[in-house]
Amino acid sequence: MEGRHGQKKEKAESPEVLKAKEEKEAVLVQEYLDLKDSLKEIVESNRRDNEALKVTTALLRKSPDYYTIWNVRRTILKEGFLDNADEETANTIYTNELEFVQDNLRLNPKSYFMWNHRRWCLENMSKPRWDKELAMVGKFLEMDARNFHGWDYRRYIIRQLDLQAGQNKDSVLARAQTEFDFTTTKISQNFSNYSAWHNRSTLLGKLAENLTEQEREATVDNEFDLVKNAIYTDPEDQSAWLYDLWLIGREQRSISILGASVISFQPLEIVVAFDETVKLRNPFTVSTRINHVAIPLAGDWRATGSDASLGSVWIFQQAPEAEYGPTVELVVFSDDICAIRAGSTLPAAVCFELETLNQDFASISGRLERLAIGKNLMFDVTKRIGPIAEPDGSLDAHERSKKYLVTSLTTSDVMDDRVLLLEREIASVRELVELEPDCKWPIQILSTLLSELRRTMSIHSSRAKEIDDECIELQEKLISIDPLRQERYEDRRTQLVFDRETLSIVKDSKQFPEVEFTENQPRDLDLSMRGLTHIPISSYFIHLDTLNLDSNSITSTRFLRNLLSVRRLNLSNNLIERLEGVQHAPSLEFLSLEGNQIAKWEDVMAGFVFWREGKLSRTGASIKVLLALNPVVENEGGEYVLEKRWEDVGEAGIQIQWLTEEVRLAEEVLLRGDEGSIQLEGTRRVSATAVEFDAGAGH
Repeated sequence: MEGRHGQKKEKAESPEVLKAKEEKEAVLVQEYLDLKDSLKEIVESNRRDNEALKVTTALLRKSPDYYTIWNVRRTILKEGFLDNADEETANTIYTNELEFVQDNLRLNPKSYFMWNHRRWCLENMSKPRWDKELAMVGKFLEMDARNFHGWDYRRYIIRQLDLQAGQNKDSVLARAQTEFDFTTTKISQNFSNYSAWHNRSTLLGKLAENLTEQEREATVDNEFDLVKNAIYTDPEDQSAWLYDLWLIGREQRSISILGASVISFQPLEIVVAFDETVKLRNPFTVSTRINHVAIPLAGDWRATGSDASLGSVWIFQQAPEAEYGPTVELVVFSDDICAIRAGSTLPAAVCFELETLNQDFASISGRLERLAIGKNLMFDVTKRIGPIAEPDGSLDAHERSKKYLVTSLTTSDVMDDRVLLLEREIASVRELVELEPDCKWPIQILSTLLSELRRTMSIHSSRAKEIDDECIELQEKLISIDPLRQERYEDRRTQLVFDRETLSIVKDSKQFPEVEFTENQPRDLDLSMRGLTHIPISSYFIHLDTLNLDSNSITSTRFLRNLLSVRRLNLSNNLIERLEGVQHAPSLEFLSLEGNQIAKWEDVMAGFVFWREGKLSRTGASIKVLLALNPVVENEGGEYVLEKRWEDVGEAGIQIQWLTEEVRLAEEVLLRGDEGSIQLEGTRRVSATAVEFDAGAGH
């Protein structure tokens, strides 16, 4: 008889059978509890005898993943048996332990703690049999070829055998080749074996070290054939796709210094903007020349926002006692910063120069001139980066000798080889997307490869724009076919849309593929209704005066910390639940947060508190904040209650409007008693957001 989904319907058990099962389970539970009590007594009394060891044996047979018991067992063995044992006796004890673990592994081969105990035994034996261990783990992988515990343990054994081989490189390479062939066998048996693919990647890198460039290229071609066979056999399985991405490789991500600007001359304040969050290892070098003598300019560096040690925008402030001459120089070295994103580096040192005699912001726009690194700088950079060539207009003296990545195992003197490989792989994946239009993995890989291809060309090229548009469409496709990972795809789509919509702000740097600020920075930017979930690179906005982010899906206002010049900001109709960072936006005069999800008074106050000082504070110009159509108005007792609470805070320079403009105007009419003087017919008054924002658009 079949039940739902074609499964055989089980016959209901009688009450007598169920009762017998419950009684049996109760006995087992009581036995386990008694053993735990015995273990507690052993630990408290520091017993280190055979009876104590038997208790741990019984408990581990019932619960092999109880790591505390393994720790107790090792303590009993060491202090009660091994410390005073001779070599032969100790080896016998360790051998018995290995047999005990092996018996338990047959029941639970995916227990971290049993594999760990086995390592402990072998590492403490005087003459461990690593070859015997390799044969043992091979049998376990015959039973379950996808047991990643077994694969990890196998790599551990190989490392031990390699250490035994010492300087015998031929033996090490021969073993690596044997292991590589072993992965081929396991992958051929089942393509869906991530552990085998991963092990293959580690071995291939080792074997490639002894191959010529031509041999590497032939090896890579063979690997592409193998992985394509796997992908076309099962395009839904991620194992082969991830190996394919590893094989193609990714260019190391470069951190870009977007530019440097002066925001004050008395005291001197310099802003440096990066295209991602960085942490300072060393303070950036600031020098000046007084009486023809180059000297360091004293001052402090801090990131914008509450956490002064981390950020994408950094500010230098001249020390009170310091003086600067007619020229100031700023040098940022590669090792001065540490990227938060894994794999990102600053490829080369960057220098900026400021002529301080002309302190007219209108003529210099507060921007510093970017210089080539050479011997004509105030600061002797050779102390940090060694000998360098005379500046020739390039920001990298070693550019001519650069090698370009082609695959994870091969390089080339020209980028064209990388482009050809990517175009070939993109064409191959496109074929699979056409065959399997609703399969998420080919679409994800296609998007990744297109993004890699885009990194090989100018960000303002027509091909780059086509790639951006296609990648955005691919993310939207993924959202529709894989809704469980919708947020991930939306964040990726946000990054792509942001890159496309901010091309007026950045341009290609001479240090390709880095970017830097354009000479003529826009003052106003409209990013409304773009479907943005966050602001990927808020340092792009440090020169803006007006920013419109209306009707997106933004959830946080923390990016306000980097809006150094923005006076008018529209964040209406987003998904913001907490107001943060207003206190770090010194120029902000108008902020609309109408139609968001701020629900509590505390979430309003958070936007104006300097947490390090623990008090309500606001610097810079006065500010008007619109908070109508947020749940906080109703939740906290209405706009009149909120107005009274805000008055009690007594914060000068901050005006909060809790009502929409339509309601506020209507109430003013009622108070004046001249309702007939307002002509609403034919008038399209939207919210205060549009009225206030448009009024300042031409500023």
